[in-house]
Amino acid sequence: MKSIRSICVFCGSNTGYDENYKKTTIELADYLAVHHYRLVYGGGRLGLMGVLGNEMLTKGGDVLGVIPKVLVNEKLARIPNDKIITTADISERKQYMLDASDAFIALPGGFGTFEEFLTMLSWSQINLHQKPLALLNIDGFYDPLIQLLKQACDAGFAPKENLNLFVSSNHVPELFDQLAKFQHTQPNKWTN
Repeated sequence: MKSIRSICVFCGSNTGYDENYKKTTIELADYLAVHHYRLVYGGGRLGLMGVLGNEMLTKGGDVLGVIPKVLVNEKLARIPNDKIITTADISERKQYMLDASDAFIALPGGFGTFEEFLTMLSWSQINLHQKPLALLNIDGFYDPLIQLLKQACDAGFAPKENLNLFVSSNHVPELFDQLAKFQHTQPNKWTN
């Protein structure tokens, strides 16, 4: 696997009620900036997205926002024009994020965050990419999703090996250790 230099982070356009979501988002941004990773993210100024982008820019980090034109307006766009790409729609946005990133991390978020992570996971299982995916599982936020994915495997809808297509941790440095060791595997999804 090639080295990871550009990381796409999926996260909420709200901050959530738990202060640890914001605190850990700042910790992630600081880690990315200090270790010279480029952040690819949704480009918004609200919620965890805004916290992440603001912290990266404050630390002088390399930032690329990717935002669909339907969401571009003065209330949602966050970053300077030279650091943002506008796409025609959500599908083009996800493809651009895939092409621009070496790995993916999902912070807590809502339906959009879930959809983005699950898209990259489903694309990985059919070998459209072999890039590492990670859940930053702050305060067990993603425990129900991990359990649902395990249940799908236990019920015969996916091979158990698909659970190796992503890593999970609630600590930023540990998550990066796991990303560095990640090896993509592709079991035959359609074998009973």
